[in-house]
Amino acid sequence: MKHKGMVLIYGLAVSMTCVSVIHYWWKLTLTQTVVYLQKKVDNRQHILYTQWVNHDTRWSNPKWSPDIQRSPYTESPDKCQPVKHFVFIKGKKCGGSTITNVFLRYGETHDLTFILPKPRTSLITKEDMERHIGDDIDVIVHHAKYDEKLMERLMPKDTVYIGVIREPLNHLKSYYNYRNFGNILSKPTLAKFEENPWDYMEELGDEVKNFQSAWFGWDENKTLDEDIIRKFVEDIEKRFDLILITDHMKESLVLLKDVLCWSLDDLLFVSHKIANESMAIRKSIRKSGAHESSYLDHTPNTTLAVKNLRQLSSLDYSMFDHFNHTLWENIKSKGDAFRYDLKQFDDKLRVIQRKCKYTEESQTLNDDYIRKVADESSSSRDYRCHRMLFPPNWYSHYILHPKQENKTNKTIT
Repeated sequence: MKHKGMVLIYGLAVSMTCVSVIHYWWKLTLTQTVVYLQKKVDNRQHILYTQWVNHDTRWSNPKWSPDIQRSPYTESPDKCQPVKHFVFIKGKKCGGSTITNVFLRYGETHDLTFILPKPRTSLITKEDMERHIGDDIDVIVHHAKYDEKLMERLMPKDTVYIGVIREPLNHLKSYYNYRNFGNILSKPTLAKFEENPWDYMEELGDEVKNFQSAWFGWDENKTLDEDIIRKFVEDIEKRFDLILITDHMKESLVLLKDVLCWSLDDLLFVSHKIANESMAIRKSIRKSGAHESSYLDHTPNTTLAVKNLRQLSSLDYSMFDHFNHTLWENIKSKGDAFRYDLKQFDDKLRVIQRKCKYTEESQTLNDDYIRKVADESSSSRDYRCHRMLFPPNWYSHYILHPKQENKTNKTIT
């Protein structure tokens, strides 16, 4: 009897093991099948999207834009309305040209009215804005210092405020390059400045100390302490709907999609390489004498460089630390929806950047190219690439100025 009981128990154990193995195998097979099918779908969607871009001329028209797949996480379009009134605050050399181009293309497509800088400049002054109080202005995206009271008088009540900042050490290098600091023998190399910036304050201090914060309304003549820094950052957070981080451009733009209620296609971009903007000037300077090499290399002692810059530009670093943290907290809170949108955005960017990389004349900004882009039909095959590659100042001068003159019989500058 005891023997039969043992056999029965053994048989039950074997049966349960078999059932468990079969169940595990079934789940594994089902999971692998789902993954396989999803990959096939994703690959097919990517192929279809590439074919649309390369062969369907409708794609070049910004008013027609195919989606790879509507996000299962995205709310129905009727739950929000695309933002048509917005202000974009950017400091120089924060990667703002790339984002500005996105806004200019959207504004042109939707016939929005900009305040534009004077020809061949990029700055909108306080006087420029005061002159247009009472006009129907939709957008400010060129270099303008944030002025809360003035902009509230100038812009519609539903205006969305967006800013962009950059990790200060990366910003310093880009700005150093732009201004040719260190490329002239009388100026310190970037490494020397980073190792002891206080030795060069008379020459460079006013241009690099809390430079980004100044565009957000900080008065550089004021004294800083911890309370003032905290209040300034808190005020910016209250007044701005989103602060983008240049160092995390794609993630920032995916967040911006929801803030503006735009599509991912509205936010596609081709990077405008900051480092090339002053190449011609640098070449001419080298002929007359400059540091032989490495004038733009960071000091090997990165810890010292960050320590010194945190002390020199404490407000810039406080802004970056805070808004970089809130960016990732925002991303974390969105979970799978954000990851899905970011993957879709990545796929779309790879396609458009590959296409625009080989666009004819994409690297030749001469008079013929300017005329071609300015007069180009939206049905042209390379229309969108040409618009994406056009520098913001030229976009304003050659495309938007004439359009706004025709619309209002005056130029909004």
